[in-house]
This record gives sequence, structure tokens and C-alpha cells, in this order.
Amino acid sequence: MEKVGLSCPVNDRQVNEIAVRLVAMQVIFIGAAALYFQSWHIGVLLVADFGLRAFGFGQISPLKYIAQKTVTHFQLGYKATNEAPKKFAAAVGFLVVSLFSLLLFLEFSLFASIIGGFLLLFAALESGFGICVGFMMYQQLARFRWFNSI
Repeated sequence: MEKVGLSCPVNDRQVNEIAVRLVAMQVIFIGAAALYFQSWHIGVLLVADFGLRAFGFGQISPLKYIAQKTVTHFQLGYKATNEAPKKFAAAVGFLVVSLFSLLLFLEFSLFASIIGGFLLLFAALESGFGICVGFMMYQQLARFRWFNSI
């Protein structure tokens, strides 16, 4: 039985899902360090990288660069996936990491830990299983036509 779901009508640009999953793995390590050390400074590094990827400057994202070099060096291949949902997920990640960093800065450790835990969970789902929570949100919003393009 074939799954029927929403495709990506927004654009026809593709990205390498393998590289996307490697970026998520890096987010796990950096986010875990920010959480462990309760360091808003580390969180701000993630904010900057998510912002670059979400708002059209992915070509200068350090995490994306490292992921692409890793894919090339280890010849991990190419698995095409639509860009728009991943870009939307990066925008959601930007908001989550911004809130996480702000909470760390304000020393609201419990709330920062909760938000950081969600960040790590979502990054782990993407990295380990290819489950993109941002894409699921994107599909629901697209179903209700909340936006036409990203």
C-alpha cells in the first residue's frame, strides 16, 4: 500500500538528506554541550548557524560546510530531499535555539533544560531516524495553506 502524503509544491530545489542528518548530529553535540555547561555563549553559536541556514545564507553555515565536507570525504553519497521543509525546520530551530539561549542567559536553568531537551530530541530524531518534526509541522501548515513559499 502506497503512502499518500503532501509533496513539496513550494520549490523544486533539492538538498542532500545525508548532509542534513549530519548537521542534526552536530546540533546534538553542540546543544548537549550548551546544556551541560549551561552556556548561552554556545547556544548563540547555534542561533547564528540556524539563522544562516533558515534565512538563505546556508552556503556560509559552518555546520553545513562540515557536513558537506564529511559527505564528500567519506563518499557517503547523495539522497535528494526537498529543500523548503528543511528550510522551514531550520527557521523553527532558530526560534527554539533563540529561546533556549535566552533562557540560559537569564539563568532560568529548568526552562532552558526543557527547551534544550526538546531541541536534542528533535535533532536526534532527524539524525538517527530521518524523522523531521519541522517537516511534519510544515505539512500541517501547508495543508491549511498558511504560506505559499519559503
